[in-house]
Amino acid sequence: MSHNIQAYRCGPDVIKIVTQASPNNITMLPNSISERERENKRTSLSRSRRIVADILHSNNFGFFITLTLGNHTDGSPPTREDVVRACKGGLRNIKRHSNEPIGYIIVPELSNNDEISPGRWHGHIMMTDMPLDMLQPYSMADKGLPSIIYRRMAAGIGCFATPAFGQRGYCLVERVGNTQKDYDALATYLTKTMYLDTCAPLPKGHRRIISSHGLERPERIFGGMISDSEYKAICEAAGETLHNRDTLIRYVPRSKVPFL
Repeated sequence: MSHNIQAYRCGPDVIKIVTQASPNNITMLPNSISERERENKRTSLSRSRRIVADILHSNNFGFFITLTLGNHTDGSPPTREDVVRACKGGLRNIKRHSNEPIGYIIVPELSNNDEISPGRWHGHIMMTDMPLDMLQPYSMADKGLPSIIYRRMAAGIGCFATPAFGQRGYCLVERVGNTQKDYDALATYLTKTMYLDTCAPLPKGHRRIISSHGLERPERIFGGMISDSEYKAICEAAGETLHNRDTLIRYVPRSKVPFL
């Protein structure tokens, strides 16, 4: 048995494999308007997860930032717009202090299960680079930090703050490992609320993901038939499988696709 695939290069080490879903896994178009709206939203969320995975696997990111904001002076919590504005403002500050171009992706998030800010809007940022003189290391002697920061430091993970985002709330900066496994984990984490049962309403005209210009995207390098054994090797080597309406998307190490 053979399989028809499309293959895309995501940087030097990862290949994206796209295949048609089996007839049993294809989502049929619903009949009622409410069901169609729900399916359109599900498809949009799936597309957003794919875009995040594509960008992460196609670029070399160096830093992961989580930004949380304190309440306004009247006691009201930050809105999604507050978080996006703070993320963009901090990135402008960082880029002014950098001699090299910096690529980024911003993912605003509202999660009831978040360890730093449950039930509050906060921002996640992936950055390709960051001036080292803008990193201020946290220490176990610091008082009043979220418990997750102490746990990560206790596990030997370097945790940093940066003055680029001002003094409202907390800013946690961490270095990013540069392997497919690291990016698979980050893609899953960044998109954990991009599902029908977890996503927050998206204001009209807004995007779930804000990214800089110039980031690399997957490059198509192959389209055709492969053997059943080659297809099984791809499935075994892949991390999470992303489901679109009628396609399956997998990311695998380049070394696991020797026929390309």
